[in-house]
Amino acid sequence: MQTQHISDAYPNVISITRIRQDIDALTSLLEKYPEVNVLKGQKFIFKVVRMEDSQELMHKRKAAAAYMDTIAKKHPNKKGGMTATDWLIRERDRMRTKAYYDEHHR
Repeated sequence: MQTQHISDAYPNVISITRIRQDIDALTSLLEKYPEVNVLKGQKFIFKVVRMEDSQELMHKRKAAAAYMDTIAKKHPNKKGGMTATDWLIRERDRMRTKAYYDEHHR
C-alpha cells in the first residue's frame, strides 16, 4: 500500500519546511483558500488566515459587543436578577447535556 501525501488529501495544508524554503507557496495557498493550516511533521502548529477575513471577523465582533452594550443600557439588571453572562453560561451548559443533544441533533 502506498501512502498519500497529506497535501493531496487536504489542499489547504502546508508544511513549515516548505514555507521556510519558499514563502510564495503560502501566499499562493492563501489566494485559493481563506485559511491554511501549517504542520510540522504530523503535528498542527498554527493556522494562517487572510488579512481581510480576520479584519472582517474583528469588525463583526466589535459590532456584536457594541450591540450588547446598547441592550445592557436599555435593560439594566434588576436586583437579584440574572446577568447576561450568567444566562449565557447556563444556556451553554444546558446545551452540553445529553438530553439537549438527543432532542436537537438527531
